[in-house]
Amino acid sequence: MARWVIGLVLGVIMVAIGLFVAVRPLWTHDGVLLGSRALDFLFAIVFMVRGAVNVRTALNRRANALAASR
Repeated sequence: MARWVIGLVLGVIMVAIGLFVAVRPLWTHDGVLLGSRALDFLFAIVFMVRGAVNVRTALNRRANALAASR
């Protein structure tokens, strides 16, 4: 499997985990996952940003691979 596919899948999973941690307090009535609301917020932001970077990098690698094969 191409490396860009793995990066894309990992990026999407990281964004989904970050989004889950970010919106979880909405249905758990302010329940925290990591010990404090600040840690939950920081974890969510880091995971969503890192996931977005992974997705962007994977799509760039795919574009470069397609351009090189032409």
